[in-house]
Amino acid sequence: MPPLTGTAQPIPLGEGYAVRAPGIQGEATLQRPHTDASRAGRTDEGTAALDEAFVSTNVTEIRQIEVRVRPTAGPPPVEPIRSVDAQEMLELQVPDLGPETGQAVLACDESGVLTWHLPEAGPAPAETGARGTGPTRRFLIPSTPISAPTPAPGESRSLIGAVGRKLLKVLVYPVTDPILGVISDSFSERWESRNRPYGLRNMSPDDFRLKGAGALQAADWSRLATGRALLMVHGTFSTAHGAFAALPDATFQELHTRYGGRVLAFNHFTLAHDPRQNVEWLLSHLPNDVRLEVDIVCHSRGGLVARTLAEQPSVFGLDTSRVKVRRVVFVGVPNQGTSLADPEHMVKMLDRLTSALNLFPTGLVTEVLEAIITAVKLIGHGALKGLEGLASMRPDGQFLKELNVGQPAGVEYYGIAADYEPRADGLKALVAGKVADTVIDRVFQQVANDLVVPEPGVYSRNGSGAFPIPRDRLLRLPAAEGVMHTAMFGHPQTGVRLAEWLTA
Repeated sequence: MPPLTGTAQPIPLGEGYAVRAPGIQGEATLQRPHTDASRAGRTDEGTAALDEAFVSTNVTEIRQIEVRVRPTAGPPPVEPIRSVDAQEMLELQVPDLGPETGQAVLACDESGVLTWHLPEAGPAPAETGARGTGPTRRFLIPSTPISAPTPAPGESRSLIGAVGRKLLKVLVYPVTDPILGVISDSFSERWESRNRPYGLRNMSPDDFRLKGAGALQAADWSRLATGRALLMVHGTFSTAHGAFAALPDATFQELHTRYGGRVLAFNHFTLAHDPRQNVEWLLSHLPNDVRLEVDIVCHSRGGLVARTLAEQPSVFGLDTSRVKVRRVVFVGVPNQGTSLADPEHMVKMLDRLTSALNLFPTGLVTEVLEAIITAVKLIGHGALKGLEGLASMRPDGQFLKELNVGQPAGVEYYGIAADYEPRADGLKALVAGKVADTVIDRVFQQVANDLVVPEPGVYSRNGSGAFPIPRDRLLRLPAAEGVMHTAMFGHPQTGVRLAEWLTA
């Protein structure tokens, strides 16, 4: 392993790759990714979920860099590179493959926490990189060594599995996708149209976890209109069959029975379209002679879709008179928004969700990873207008300003919110990492949160006449429960409260 000696000079790794790590001591090694055959039996090169997500999003892993950082006593010989969050960083330099090739780095730290990294603005001059190479792209990667505990019994390893060392995956992809075209503001809409199309589907105990099952037929509308129905609305990056997969069979069966089998779900765009556009599609696909009365269970951003339907804000110009909403259960919904939806924090949101998937693999991991990778591409190419679905969760954004003036009549709101803090034992304790958890707390200004949504933002005042949600309609999962944003439907109390609050 080439040594990192703490100087400010780049350390060549070969093939045009280099590491610059002033003030940091350790070693770094350039590796080629293992083939499927050579990977057999290994536990540290990735899982099928990650590999499948790369293939389906046209991403190729071309190199790995293994880094071992040694804590050193006393002041560093040279002042380290520091991020805006004051973390010590190392600079990875990789060959610039030209304007038609996008590049990113997926890093796994010593504890198994995953973070996405995009190139720093402007290529590094050739003379600052490895000798004899051409232009390079630079990535800043956190270098602080993190102690990794032995996984507790039953805990899974990470998607990359590089526990005890840093592993950097260098990823490339075509800027012009052979199927979807160039990465631009309309790329997410094209991607969702092909991979996550709009749709309404039945949800039954036999198929609610199955992709492509339960498509609504013409005869279903008459049945759904015979009594109050239960509508399920998924959140960002997710799908109906993935978002609610962690619900216990017994809970879903009980709800299905209570509503006389009238349970349906709404699959919708979460990247390209905001909740107003989602509801506009829903209303346009209701048969003209159908009127529905519904209760709604929703997760994350899906709650903003539910509120758009329930509160009927006149500023949106939607005629929702054919859908009467009676009750809504918000599960981890950013009713006050989330700071992670701000452009400067979006990558941190992707980091949190990727690591959460890693250690709490609820739903369909590959599907969510595909959406996350698509968002990484869009952010990396400045196509933020293609992420209007994420922008709708900005606390100071126009969408929430317009939504949070409603005065709904005849609607009862319920809420389930969680405060997540890393536990003191096992690999899952480090899903946020000591350093990363501090960073996230700063993003949320020290407000309790589930790693994605501020805990009080689910139920507190926000300007709408329907808030705050009364205490007797709340389930607040404390930090001691260790429940994060992506794992809320798997908590036993969630099922208990859904059964308590929902009945036709």
